[in-house]
Amino acid sequence: MPGGLPWCRFVESIAGSPSETPTCPRERKKQPMSIPSHEQAGESEAIGVNWSDELERLHEESSRAHPVDIWTREVMLARLGDLRDNATVVDVGCSAGYLLEDLRELLPSASLIGIDLMLSGLRRAHTNVPDALIAQADACHLPISDDYVDALVSANLLEHVQADHAALAEIRRVLRPGGIAVLVVPASPGSFDYYDRFLLHQRRYGRGELARKCRSVGLEVTQDIYLCSLIFPAFWLVKRRNRRRFDQLKGADLAERVAQDITKTQHSALLALTCRLERFLLARRVFLPFGIRSLAVVKCPEEIR
Repeated sequence: MPGGLPWCRFVESIAGSPSETPTCPRERKKQPMSIPSHEQAGESEAIGVNWSDELERLHEESSRAHPVDIWTREVMLARLGDLRDNATVVDVGCSAGYLLEDLRELLPSASLIGIDLMLSGLRRAHTNVPDALIAQADACHLPISDDYVDALVSANLLEHVQADHAALAEIRRVLRPGGIAVLVVPASPGSFDYYDRFLLHQRRYGRGELARKCRSVGLEVTQDIYLCSLIFPAFWLVKRRNRRRFDQLKGADLAERVAQDITKTQHSALLALTCRLERFLLARRVFLPFGIRSLAVVKCPEEIR
């Protein structure tokens, strides 16, 4: 596979042999995939993502029903546009597979691929979307051939990647000419606090930062907007308070505080209401210049590379 790692290193068909090394996922029949053990999977050549099994469990418990995450997935899917029936769609940083589930509902005949570093999340993703190909891999070393993917999504991954330019370059490499990617990251560097530190964020992205980095690797930016804009003023004030009062928290105290924050917002009626109002605004192409998350829609140039 040009520029990538062989699929058999990360996933293995139940009906196949571990020694089989297909050129690309389409060469396998669609059937359930088994997640390998640490010994089978080995270590990625260059692990560039800050994450852990403990954070994976926290994310898995909170993100399925959190109003911000539900709204984020909805907006991402709406921006994929019209894809061909048998399109290949990749979720980089798929975690437990909630976005993969939504993709399967939207695109029942698409070939779905989920990629993540954490085996705990990949096992859950396999359970949630058993017909998707599941791979353990580094976002900076995707095991996919050049110019192969019709569409790619990645939500809240790049902020964990030290060399996010390298991950974006990989996205450009695997997208076919004209292929589309929808990327979401946390916004507002001035809001970086203990919560980001606990989640091992390398950064929150400034205005236009994600779009500029996408252009720097040769991707065309077709949309650069903010999400969760209506709640942002309250979010900013809370983050400012957190920096003053709780920035020195560590260890168990830090973990407890983060868990409390998630519990408070997970079933927030106010958050759900602001997301519904934002749906109304986006439908009328009203985009506010601030928000909790930054979303970029990018395309791989049509010209032959």
